[in-house]
Amino acid sequence: MNRPESARQRLERSRALVVQWLDHDQDRRDAFAHSGLCQLAALPWVRSIGSHPLASLAVGALTKWWMKPRVARSSTAGVLALGTGLGLLRRRPLLTLITVTAIGALAWWTQVRKRSPTLPIAPLK
Repeated sequence: MNRPESARQRLERSRALVVQWLDHDQDRRDAFAHSGLCQLAALPWVRSIGSHPLASLAVGALTKWWMKPRVARSSTAGVLALGTGLGLLRRRPLLTLITVTAIGALAWWTQVRKRSPTLPIAPLK
C-alpha cells in the first residue's frame, strides 16, 4: 500500500502543478504575441466586436484553431503521386479515364451496398 501524503508533500505537488500550468500558459501567450494575431486584436473595431458575446465566442474559437499546433507533414508522397498521375494522364489519357471511372464506380457501388438494407427472402408456401 502507498503511504499517505503529508500536507507538506501535497502542497509541494500542488505548487509544482501550478507552476507547470503557468509556464504552459505563458508559452501560449508568447506564441500568440509573435503570431501576428496580437496586432489584429489591438485594432479598435476588433475590440468592439469582442464585447459582443457571440462574436467574442467565434473570434475565440477562430483564435484557438489558428494557434493549434500543426503536425509537420512531408509532401513528398503527395508530389510523387500527383506527378505520376499527371504523367500517366499525359501518356495514356484513355486508360487513365477508364481506370478513374472504374475506381469511382466501385467506390460508389460499395457505398450504395452499405446503405441499402438487404431484405430477407421469405420461403415460398
